[in-house]
Amino acid sequence: MNITINQRKLLSAIRAVDKIVSKNISLPILNTILLKTENGRIKVSATNLEVGINYWIGAKIDEPGEIAVPARVFSDFLSNVSDEKLSLKVQKNIISINSEHYKTQILGMETKDFPIIPKITKTSPLRINSQVFKSALISVLDSTALSESRPELSGVYVNIGSKQAEFAATDSFRLSEKIVEVQNGIGKSFILPRNTAMEIVRLVESRDEEISLSLSENQILVYGEDFEIISRLIDGHYPEYKRVIPDKFISLARINKSEFEKNIRMASIFSSTISDIKLSADKNLMEIIAKNSDRGEIVANVACDIKNKPFETSVNYHYLLDGLKIIPTENVIVEFTGDGSPLVLKGENLKDQTYVIMPLRS
Repeated sequence: MNITINQRKLLSAIRAVDKIVSKNISLPILNTILLKTENGRIKVSATNLEVGINYWIGAKIDEPGEIAVPARVFSDFLSNVSDEKLSLKVQKNIISINSEHYKTQILGMETKDFPIIPKITKTSPLRINSQVFKSALISVLDSTALSESRPELSGVYVNIGSKQAEFAATDSFRLSEKIVEVQNGIGKSFILPRNTAMEIVRLVESRDEEISLSLSENQILVYGEDFEIISRLIDGHYPEYKRVIPDKFISLARINKSEFEKNIRMASIFSSTISDIKLSADKNLMEIIAKNSDRGEIVANVACDIKNKPFETSVNYHYLLDGLKIIPTENVIVEFTGDGSPLVLKGENLKDQTYVIMPLRS
């Protein structure tokens, strides 16, 4: 391989794939990134056997070829090079990188040992704006279970109908749902692993373009003009989460989100080991109460508009803050659905997003 390439473009490609490179002692090849010439471009690939990413960039190719390079060394070197143009040449598993100020050699590995990243047929894909997809994933990601004791809860459930796509996640203590409109629904549902969802969010962070989703029996392909991410899907039946979402409320409070969040953070200083705070709404005032036998106690007040009768409930403040974080409106609607029943958070005048928290027992 003998190529000339722009340093910033190469570094951008390496950063796009190197986050999934595993630190694998038994399989050193998984610690590498594959560089390969393909159809007049350079393909940069990485995999951890669960997720694979391919990323293409333009380059002047004088001689085709390929090499697997150590991800950490290669990334660290490129991050510290300021020269615009790099010359890369491969001979006997050694990649020589020459520029105006540097002459560098990095020991690579044979590409025959690099794992094959599966290919999925790009038939009847769902087309969706990258920012819409990213926003939907971010809206539910915090509610996925960190434990894999129930694997289906450790991912994001996506149900794509003909006109809309539902994104949902729950860890049994709280639940998030986000609904987005789609133009060419494919009538399928799947469970996307949490780590894959996070990689997709990272990959499309600064992109605003149409991307595509294609599905096989147990894998998903998400791709744009110059990248693709292939991942396994989680097997299992996702619980019928809509049964948990209350369809009516007993009382409702409308609160300024930033003031509510600020006072919850203040009260959290005095919460107990189970992170509990009490919400008490009465006469257009929400009291946020916390007590800790080692620290003291606090009552923080925030103005609110209350509909129907006063209410009181205890919740985990972490879950409450996670819910407020994803609500985009200036005011938040808090729906009380009864003693021992879920508390519901919504954005004002928003019907496409719902956040449900199970209360703590008194």
